[in-house]
Amino acid sequence: MGIKKKHIDSYLDNPKRILVGGVVVGIGGFLLYKLGKKIIADMNKKSTESQADDSPEVQQAMAMRSAINPSGVSWLKSMDGTNTTAIFDTAKQIKKLDAVSTAYRNLYSDDLLMDLQSELSTSDYQKFLTMVSSNPTKTGSKPQTFAKKNQMIVSKAEVYLRTSPDASYHGAVYEIGENKNIIRKTKVGEFLGYATGRQSFDTKNNVKFIEIAYLIKKDNLPTNLKPYAGKKYAFWVSSSANFIDQFEYFADLLKQYPNLQNEVAYKKPLDFYSAVKGLKGIQIPVITKQKTQVLDGRMQPLISVQSGTLLGNYIMSLNTGKINYIQFKTIDNTLRWVKANAVVIQNS
Repeated sequence: MGIKKKHIDSYLDNPKRILVGGVVVGIGGFLLYKLGKKIIADMNKKSTESQADDSPEVQQAMAMRSAINPSGVSWLKSMDGTNTTAIFDTAKQIKKLDAVSTAYRNLYSDDLLMDLQSELSTSDYQKFLTMVSSNPTKTGSKPQTFAKKNQMIVSKAEVYLRTSPDASYHGAVYEIGENKNIIRKTKVGEFLGYATGRQSFDTKNNVKFIEIAYLIKKDNLPTNLKPYAGKKYAFWVSSSANFIDQFEYFADLLKQYPNLQNEVAYKKPLDFYSAVKGLKGIQIPVITKQKTQVLDGRMQPLISVQSGTLLGNYIMSLNTGKINYIQFKTIDNTLRWVKANAVVIQNS
């Protein structure tokens, strides 16, 4: 019939026995939970180890552990010297950080990012994250972009233009004779050109670099620039907001740097002429025949452009009774207006 009433009464009369009994039961459950957890962890470890030959993520997790815990003795991890060079070398190869972290947890029952935070300085940890997030071969979420392709770049401070993304040289006297990569130092407020979409992270100097390029357009040039017509230029520069400003639209650039209007008129993206050729083949180009103002959606002056400038694709005309306007779409898909008497519309 179960426990007799007198036995129940004896427990109720002695709270200590109830408390002790509860602890015993609790310890038993806790031990069972720990045992189950260890069995699962061992299974995950064996399964992950079996993938070592075929999985880059497992190999990278092992390489990270070797760099963090060179002795291989887990309780010496905090005392082992961390091999930061090996960590950064491995970071360059990581395409799936989540998968590497999972493999690391399965193999060592530790959290990779927490281990890195405890082993690396703050700057080195940020460097690791930047290397992984900006890896162009990264899968899953898009790689971190230092500058979008065709964004316009202006130097807001003096900064070196370089032939390669390496900030090791600083133009010092003692570097004379070295294999320097410095082209020159920019002026403040100089229009540098257009981001090509190529980027690189200089891990040695902790500098994010972007490649910039432009071509000198072939026609309507000042006399002093005619020898450079059609020539292309490319270089690397730090993408730090301390050194450069980035703009997606000409209107925003000229609003902040109005004195760059003439320079922007003759410096064009590398694909400028191929874009124009493609445009002529499938749509109706609108080209200025004199210096004129481009208007925004409210018919307000936005920027002034030179004669011979390709504005974009013809969309429609609008006659107000006093003035005839042309609406066009720019290469970046923005709708703008211009006075009809200032442009030529070329049918394909």
